[in-house]
Amino acid sequence: MNVSRDTPRGVLRPEIQALRALAVLLVLLFHFWPHRIPGGYVGVDVFFVISGFLITAHLVREVQKSGSVRLGAFWARRIRRLLPASLLVLVATAAAVFIWVPQLYWPQILREIAAATVYAENWQLAHDAVDYLAAENVQSPVQHYWSLSVEEQFYLVWPLLIVIAIMVARRIRQANPIGAIRVTLAVIVLASFAYSVYETSANGAAAYFVTPTRAWEFGAGALLATLPAFGRLSGDRTRAAVSWLGLLMIGVAAFALDAATTPFPGYAAALPVVGTLCAIWAGAPALRWSPLGLMKSAPVQKLGDWSYSVYLWHWPPIVIFALATGDKMTWPVKFLAIAGVVALAALTKRFVEDPVRFRAFAGGRRLWPQYGAAAVSMVMVLSVVFVGNQLLEQSSRANNSRLDQLLAGGTPCLGAEAMLAAERCADGPLGSQLYPEMSTLTKDTGSAYRCYDQKPAADLSSCRIGSQRPDATKVALVGDSHAAMLIPAIEGHLEAHNWTVDTYVARGCIWAKVDAADQADPCYARRHAMAQRLGTGPKYDLVIVTGRRSASGDRPTADGQIRGYLDAWQPVLERGTRIVVVADNPGLGEDDMSCLVDDAANGGDPTRCAVDRKAGLGTRDALADAARRTDGKVRVVDLTDLFCTETECPLVIGNVIVYRDSHHITATYARTLGPHLVERITGALAS
Repeated sequence: MNVSRDTPRGVLRPEIQALRALAVLLVLLFHFWPHRIPGGYVGVDVFFVISGFLITAHLVREVQKSGSVRLGAFWARRIRRLLPASLLVLVATAAAVFIWVPQLYWPQILREIAAATVYAENWQLAHDAVDYLAAENVQSPVQHYWSLSVEEQFYLVWPLLIVIAIMVARRIRQANPIGAIRVTLAVIVLASFAYSVYETSANGAAAYFVTPTRAWEFGAGALLATLPAFGRLSGDRTRAAVSWLGLLMIGVAAFALDAATTPFPGYAAALPVVGTLCAIWAGAPALRWSPLGLMKSAPVQKLGDWSYSVYLWHWPPIVIFALATGDKMTWPVKFLAIAGVVALAALTKRFVEDPVRFRAFAGGRRLWPQYGAAAVSMVMVLSVVFVGNQLLEQSSRANNSRLDQLLAGGTPCLGAEAMLAAERCADGPLGSQLYPEMSTLTKDTGSAYRCYDQKPAADLSSCRIGSQRPDATKVALVGDSHAAMLIPAIEGHLEAHNWTVDTYVARGCIWAKVDAADQADPCYARRHAMAQRLGTGPKYDLVIVTGRRSASGDRPTADGQIRGYLDAWQPVLERGTRIVVVADNPGLGEDDMSCLVDDAANGGDPTRCAVDRKAGLGTRDALADAARRTDGKVRVVDLTDLFCTETECPLVIGNVIVYRDSHHITATYARTLGPHLVERITGALAS
């Protein structure tokens, strides 16, 4: 086994502590100054290799001594080492969120705190990374727990694999169980690395977080721990050179890689991983020009000692400050925050980590008290999340109940109605209550996404809503997520107008003409299927189509988009089907929503928040432009007067919040638009 000849067994290795210090320093600087050290996130990869090496070294020693691994005792040690500080930071973070963070962000953050408590935050983030409805999620103050989740999953699975490898070795009469462990590790490293390369190129957003793409990094460190101590056969000069080389590779990765341009982990992760392996393999060669002097310095060793707690504490202040104030930290605030993080880490190490790790349950052979204490502690944190969610749920139910009463009563100043009676509604007769409640704003989608294709393909998903009478007007609603947001608007009025509506809504791909030469286009299959369905399938009386202004997936130029729409519509019009284009709603700038969030959280007046009309409508609506070129064959229904005055587009209209993000309207505002939308569609058809 690879144990440095300079450090007796059982003594903390200075190069390991130095690597920990370097890793947490890179992560810390990257998060506070991301543009200064663009690849500082590789510090996490350094931690992964160290963990794989140390844990496997311990397990291998146990196998050599007793022939197996005491799984219960191993997991109990991991619980004592990691859980106390981890749960402490989660509770402190939850308290800070309740005090300072606007309720809009509570549901997401509480969900992630729960995931972090059970060490599943990486899978939660991976899910959100590919979930269209989570695309507008903010960074949460516990997002950094993804790496701890990956690490805990390694600690759970890897000892089991060692036990299985030993059992297989015994069954096939393999004399050396360490050899069986090496083979198992080699297979895991190769398979995981291959998967990491593939998944990083195919699905980079989720690949960053999921455990299979990271397992090879732990496995590389683990494999090193099972190999003979080649360092003993090498001279100090060689080892010193390799040590410097390893540190240099980590440094190059930190400054040369960039999250915006470098797919990660994949191939790129090999640079910091191999660098860490070199530094561990080299050990602590005692030469004047070796890095040992730097590694053994008191500040470096102390930071390495505190690295776990520093990592836990460093991220919440960054996110909570931004969510609470809407501003970025200035340099003085950053230095103050870092000083606070280091102080908290030192206190956590002194009064939480060490007492639980070395003194609590000391000498006790019984494991159930340790597991019981862990379970109770985790349940307590989850209880905090539960209470927070219950408070939000109660408030939301009361808000929704009041909203339903207002909608049922035909309140004249609610939502879009207020735009048609601006003078009468100027005094705010409905008070200051906002609908929906801020805590549910981002999820206020109603039934919009019940039949929504996140990955458009030739297989068209559809829902049928409205009248079931045989003489009903057959309508197709076609478009992207903006078309989906019209479903809550129209569904309550379909029976009265005797409409049966089939929904064909999907992410990004607007209905347009396709040619055989476009088969490489990711939208080709769906557009072809839509052409077949609307052009040759059962005939619709009416097609309602809308989409986001300059929606992704369209042709590169506006004229190309318009021609594609016109060519797609022509065969449908020739069948006698009417087509109505609903002009898209205005859009917001990146910071416009912050006015609403900040005012709602700090007792301000959210109704003052608005976007300039020219800015909101500044992006070309190619669908509406195409319809206007058809000499009236395709009608345009424009609801701009229900979104904007002559000068601005308010974010709150008639006590209803209009937008749930920078370009989607809320289901609540859509419901208030409903009667006007259906009335204008029928009016356009009649004219």
